[in-house]
Amino acid sequence: MQGDAIGEVVLSNDPSFKPGDLVQSMFGWREAFNASANKVRKLETHGLPAEAFLGVAGVPGLTAYVGLLHIAGLREGDVVFVSGAAGAVGSMVCQIAKLKGHKVIASAGGTEKAAFVRNELGADETIDYKAVADLTGAVAMAAPEGIDVYFDNVGGDHLDAALANAKTFGRFALCGMISEYNVASPQNGPRNLLMAVTKSLRLQGFVVLNHLNLQPAFAKDLATWHAAGKIKWRQTVFHGVEQAPNAFLGLFKGKNIGKMLVKLS
Repeated sequence: MQGDAIGEVVLSNDPSFKPGDLVQSMFGWREAFNASANKVRKLETHGLPAEAFLGVAGVPGLTAYVGLLHIAGLREGDVVFVSGAAGAVGSMVCQIAKLKGHKVIASAGGTEKAAFVRNELGADETIDYKAVADLTGAVAMAAPEGIDVYFDNVGGDHLDAALANAKTFGRFALCGMISEYNVASPQNGPRNLLMAVTKSLRLQGFVVLNHLNLQPAFAKDLATWHAAGKIKWRQTVFHGVEQAPNAFLGLFKGKNIGKMLVKLS
């Protein structure tokens, strides 16, 4: 199974790497491998834990940065709604929006996740979607003025709720729709897509790999925020490569807070 991974060099025939160097790769679920030097990237941690580069300082963090600031085009005074707010991407969306001075409406599933988003990430309004019968109504109560930006990690009823509560000319960054990943055919909406027309909304999907040119700007901003103690993160860790399937399947059951990781030792 392919996936982002960090490992330690134990032997190298290439002078640019030496034993003990940390490297990042996309070789995924394995305990060891041989590879050409151009297939891995030497990791400079800049004082961060190495595992942060699989989460807050890696692709999830960059995804939040790209989607919020460049796809949604965050503007002064925007009200931001984010689904999957306790996950690796959503938790960074919450924090970046707050660092930029915005009101954040965050949706997460379960009391522990809702408390994390509210108490540690600083969301202004938190919705435990598992505890509300009417998500659209809950968003309306949390943001009576409407939402300007929606960062979508979930799709389904969350996208419906965002469409219903969007202000005219609202902007949606469509990052992921995990509610639809394992269904044979889409069944969960959106049922009110007409509102994208009547409200003149902009809905744009994106894949972060198409925006890697923004990595240097993200790294610079993240370093500044981290040095100021303004970035927080959590990780859910499974131990042993044999646990990788359980960790992966746990993503679809909401078993993680923050980034889901597998530690080999």
